[in-house]
Amino acid sequence: MKTLRNRLKKFRAGLFVSAACVLAVSNGEAQAGHLSSWKTLADGGAQVEIEQVAAAPPLLDGQSTNALQIVVKQTGKRFGIVCADMGQMKLQPGEWYDVSFNARTDSGKTYALIFSLESTNGKTVGARTTLPEVGHANWAHYNVALHIRLPVSKCRMVIALADAGSISLNDISVVLRKNAAKN
Repeated sequence: MKTLRNRLKKFRAGLFVSAACVLAVSNGEAQAGHLSSWKTLADGGAQVEIEQVAAAPPLLDGQSTNALQIVVKQTGKRFGIVCADMGQMKLQPGEWYDVSFNARTDSGKTYALIFSLESTNGKTVGARTTLPEVGHANWAHYNVALHIRLPVSKCRMVIALADAGSISLNDISVVLRKNAAKN
């Protein structure tokens, strides 16, 4: 167990060097993302800001790293962040994707986060799920599964908040489950 933990630390340390977030595309290759890969989503009068947090507190394993922070100042129809840098992912019905990330909030308040994989224009949603009570005063690790119900030829990932507030995210990955049974 200790060997596995050390391998994971080395792997994560390599990813944190220049990445604000990490995306693993359907072929399993990890590629570093940059803050420029993320855009705000602010529909219906929402006011959203995204910024890189350079001096983030240590993660669970004691490493210091960079993180991105989402600040929703005004709610609207839909609000959060969008990563359009998903490569050429083609979502097929019956596939499962696992989303993994770390989160924390300055206030210790928790937020519901809505994760979706959708077409680049947002009109077709391949998968969507809500993870309630994300964030605490300390970094915590979260996982959520997305089941693809509709096909999407090129996609983006959306992380939307259910309420106004501020949350920091780090080490975001989206990985296709290799052994998922198709329905």
